[in-house]
Amino acid sequence: MANETMRPISSRETVQDYMNYTNKRKAQIAQEKKLEFEESLRQSATREVKSVSALHGASRNIFTEQLTKDTAKSLSLMERKRKMKLSMNTMIDNLNDEEFSRFESTMIEFNLSK
Repeated sequence: MANETMRPISSRETVQDYMNYTNKRKAQIAQEKKLEFEESLRQSATREVKSVSALHGASRNIFTEQLTKDTAKSLSLMERKRKMKLSMNTMIDNLNDEEFSRFESTMIEFNLSK
């Protein structure tokens, strides 16, 4: 960090001398800041950035996280259930009276056995 302090005016110097000092000092400070900035740019070019996000854990692969795996299992189960509901509806629609009575009794027995 550039030192930006300036000395106070002394009793032996004129205002013009002090103005010359402050102008030179401001130029020195500007040069130091410029050098610091250039150095930080050089360092940032070689620095390895693990994540471009400020999110915690964003540098890890989200597909290996447990939450993603659990979500995938839940989505898979929901899709299987949806397909089964469609096939069950189609099957029930295609049943005749006798087959439907047998299916209905099986479902009632199944629900009672829970």
